[in-house]
Amino acid sequence: MSMKTTILAALLGLGLAGLSNAAVLTVPGSYPSISDAVLASEPGDTILVEPGTWEEAVNYAGKDISIVSVEGPGKTRIIGDRTAVQFRNRETTAAVLEGFTLTGSIGLPYLGSNVGGGIFVFESSPTIRNCIIENCNADFGAGMHIALGSPVIEDCTFQNNTSLSNGGGVRIHDNSFPSFTNCQFFTNHTNDFGGAIAYGNDSTGVHDDCIFEGNTADIRGGAIYLGCSCSDAQVSASDFCNSIPDHIVGAWSDNGGNKWCPVCEDDINADGLVGIDDLLSIISAWGSCVCIEDINGDTVVDVNDLLLVIQDWGTCPG
Repeated sequence: MSMKTTILAALLGLGLAGLSNAAVLTVPGSYPSISDAVLASEPGDTILVEPGTWEEAVNYAGKDISIVSVEGPGKTRIIGDRTAVQFRNRETTAAVLEGFTLTGSIGLPYLGSNVGGGIFVFESSPTIRNCIIENCNADFGAGMHIALGSPVIEDCTFQNNTSLSNGGGVRIHDNSFPSFTNCQFFTNHTNDFGGAIAYGNDSTGVHDDCIFEGNTADIRGGAIYLGCSCSDAQVSASDFCNSIPDHIVGAWSDNGGNKWCPVCEDDINADGLVGIDDLLSIISAWGSCVCIEDINGDTVVDVNDLLLVIQDWGTCPG
């Protein structure tokens, strides 16, 4: 069975055949670009995209349509100027993006910052499946930014995305309720908080069967950071390894089945040893501080952090 036949069979399995008015549009067969096909589409339609690099910003424009690559993310890329794909007009889970690599974008203006280089979600709840979001840069949520949305993200990879502030891979903000299932987060970085994922206000996310490997933050939360008790990350059956300086910081729910590689939060200068240099860093940062020297995460660098350094003096675990 060919790849095209497989894709079409899968679409029929989703019930699209039962939608008498639904159409299948092809790119570049019927339309020269994905955006042209979106403009011509109606809710319930499917846009099939052939392999290639598509240099355009795809905006679903409030349409619950499916945009599906014929041969998957390894052969089909979208490079947007500001963001690759936008959901910002109350799209529902019936708006589907499947099988693309989204890369190289710098984000859209939002509340005075650039956010969501790969994917921008605002007041929408799309389904995003089997995508790779990589090499994007933004102020917040370089790979993906979610505000007032509840997207369903399945089988996606976020890698090598970098933010100046919160959320190298993803930022979840402002009453958002996303779910991430079987997703991978590799070597995302932030100059601030939340190398892979950062939470803003009043949001709850589900993270099930995910892998976090090599994500880093210059301050706290190498894998996941929650800035206040008003948000919650519900984490289950997920693996965390090589997070710097720590795996998860903030209020979160351990729903079981998670695996952890050891981290050495007390090795402040990351030289592989807990010693005098780390002790001096604690003393230098003494006082109120949201910083890497605040080892126990209570926003104060004090004797409790100093005692943790002394307790783990010597070679770091792992």
